[in-house]
Amino acid sequence: MFENIDDAINFGKQRENDGGLPFFRWESIENKKTEEFEDVAWVMIINKGDSKTIIEREKRPEDEKRWPDHWKAFVEGSEVPLDGIPLEDFPAMSPADIANCHRYHIRTVEDLANYPDGQLKNISGRGTSLKKKAAKFIEYRKGPDVDELKNRIEELEKLVGDNIKSVSKRATGNGVSKSRNTRGKQQSRRKSSPTVSKDSSKASE
Repeated sequence: MFENIDDAINFGKQRENDGGLPFFRWESIENKKTEEFEDVAWVMIINKGDSKTIIEREKRPEDEKRWPDHWKAFVEGSEVPLDGIPLEDFPAMSPADIANCHRYHIRTVEDLANYPDGQLKNISGRGTSLKKKAAKFIEYRKGPDVDELKNRIEELEKLVGDNIKSVSKRATGNGVSKSRNTRGKQQSRRKSSPTVSKDSSKASE
């Protein structure tokens, strides 16, 4: 698999901090010995963060261990587990845009943001524009302003909830009932207080 120990060490480091995104496909290649065409697995490797660096070559045995999930999905004809924001959650994408991207195994906003510029024309006429919007969308999602806003909303929700509980407690508490009892007592005192009649005042004279 490896020609020397240095290649094995470098491969281990690369696998640990791998920024490559593979796109496997089948190519029909002529076998020079048999002069017959055979299906051969090829891979296009995109360097995440540098979409201009593209490697296209025949698949190597070490690629299966470097990207086991991608290779397994390719062989089985299934989808690779998502690693990023699904295109369906990207407001700038129309259903047709999503379908066109899926044809080229682009399933997340990160995949679109890192896709080679030269290959965008194969997706749709809006490929370049969508790629720029995808990059901005990623920056917006991971920006500190969003986290700060979420924290502020949580604080406001807690504050509103505490205020509602406090008002409810005062409305049903002893404060209101005491005031009502006080008014009742004042009224009863007024009714029971003696009154001086006109006749009694005359008699005293």
